[in-house]
Amino acid sequence: MKISTFGLAIAAAAAVQLTAFADTTDTITVSGSPAVGETFTVNIRIESDSDIGYLNSSLEYDDSVIEFVGGDAWGGGGLITINSFPAENNGVLDCSLTFNAIGEGDSSITLTNAYVFSTDGTVLEQPTSSGSVHVAAASEDVPNDTNDESEIPNDTSAYESIPNDTTVSESPVDTDTVTEEPQYDQPVVQGYLIGLTCTAGELSPEFSYDTFEYTVNADSSCETADLNATAAAFSDTVTISGGGELDYGENILTATVTAEDGTVNVYTVKVIRAEDKNAKKSDKTKTHKKETTEDKYKRLLNPALAIILVTLIVALFIVINWTMKLGKKNKK
Repeated sequence: MKISTFGLAIAAAAAVQLTAFADTTDTITVSGSPAVGETFTVNIRIESDSDIGYLNSSLEYDDSVIEFVGGDAWGGGGLITINSFPAENNGVLDCSLTFNAIGEGDSSITLTNAYVFSTDGTVLEQPTSSGSVHVAAASEDVPNDTNDESEIPNDTSAYESIPNDTTVSESPVDTDTVTEEPQYDQPVVQGYLIGLTCTAGELSPEFSYDTFEYTVNADSSCETADLNATAAAFSDTVTISGGGELDYGENILTATVTAEDGTVNVYTVKVIRAEDKNAKKSDKTKTHKKETTEDKYKRLLNPALAIILVTLIVALFIVINWTMKLGKKNKK
């Protein structure tokens, strides 16, 4: 009986420990109902009964409706990477992100590829919270004309004929139209970039995580070009190729993102280096000078070689003739 009681106690203790690690919650809240041109805050809260080390996550949103301004994140174009740490209480992590409303409509705000780590590097939770924000049209100033009081009755008896029937407000409401929520595309998880720049100049068009081809117009004085790429997920790998010295004309640079699940996306940057007209004329001049010098050497060497060749032939003839005369004298 004692052994059974002891075993139950161990099982209970193990269950409590597992619950402690699993008791981690995450929420996303949006402060305010912004109109176009206004800023608002997205608050992410992680609560756990274990010490929180940090939050690493991607956050997706509609960049035609809202624009990321600042906070514990970097990126843009509809996808940012969050890297946030708790303040004083290690059991609570609050991350505030500031956005600007740029277009009328609705935008989902979704955590993707998110991990909450403990102080020793253990994964406490993979948050999946999401929220949404509605951006209204830009507010217009409506004149407040307080001088027109013609429609306001001074006689309070006019209101006595209004029946006080509170049942009017209890009429049924079509909840289908009220509770209908906008449909959003599935969030991006892995295999994308949230940042891409080129040392040779600005990308055209402006970078967006779902645009894969860009052009950079470089000056003729730009001799090298390299890409700087930031992956959306810390588990992604990025391979840069084609960087280094530039040729005049088109040069192709690529950034390949490979996710853990095998997703591969290739971002291509075409760097067009302008031709240096002055350098081109100089090269032509040098080539002309080189050819002229060679021709000059040929004109000087060809006659000399001819003279040397004739001299050798004459000398050989003399030697042969002298040898023949010497042989005849020896016979006599």
